[in-house]
Amino acid sequence: MNIDNLISIVFIFAVAFYFSKKAQSLFFHLLYSYIGFYLIFHSGFINPLYNQKLIVGIALLTPQLKFLVQFTQDTIQNMKMMSANTYYFFITLYYKVIRFISWVQNIPQEINNFFSFFGNFKQRNKQDKYQEQDNSKQRYQNFYEEEETKHQEEEIEEEYQEQTHSRYYSDEFSQFYNSSAYIVLGVSSDDDFQTIKKAYKKLVRKYHPDLNPDNIKFYTEITQHINEAYEKIEKFKK
Repeated sequence: MNIDNLISIVFIFAVAFYFSKKAQSLFFHLLYSYIGFYLIFHSGFINPLYNQKLIVGIALLTPQLKFLVQFTQDTIQNMKMMSANTYYFFITLYYKVIRFISWVQNIPQEINNFFSFFGNFKQRNKQDKYQEQDNSKQRYQNFYEEEETKHQEEEIEEEYQEQTHSRYYSDEFSQFYNSSAYIVLGVSSDDDFQTIKKAYKKLVRKYHPDLNPDNIKFYTEITQHINEAYEKIEKFKK
């Protein structure tokens, strides 16, 4: 190889490398990466010193290696989050369908109760007035007893919910219910977007419901707060 060929190769490599390194937007990152791979795999793999396609392909692809690694990691993380959200969507839809089916199955019973009520109403009109009053008192008494029992059950349920709330909504999770998106992610408004993005990914990996099966509903709520805070900051930062 003479000096002229060497200078030509270095010049071609430098020009392609320069334009690839100047890429800022996602479109140009992907465009230069695609062209680089295309030229490399269609170069024929002959002697690189005489293969301009291979030289240009390597020059275009080299500055994009860091971007390709980060892009692949982000894509995998986004796919995981999308699959989790899709899973919870179908779970919610499943329970709604089950409740609807249960409601449809109870329609005949409700119709029967409706006609039974009017049948009993006619029968009660034929009974003695005083007996009807006694029966009414008994019915009201039973009603109030049922209401009292229901009220006691509601109090027991509220007490259980308060215990659950105090157990999960402790100081460890109080930040996720703050009105400030920066406090939710545990970052400062002065931090750059990459630092905020790393903090967001760390929180998602820690509190994702798939990794906390002991209380899926609670950690799904935490993850939603984290995602909402990140989306607010992302719109502001970008």
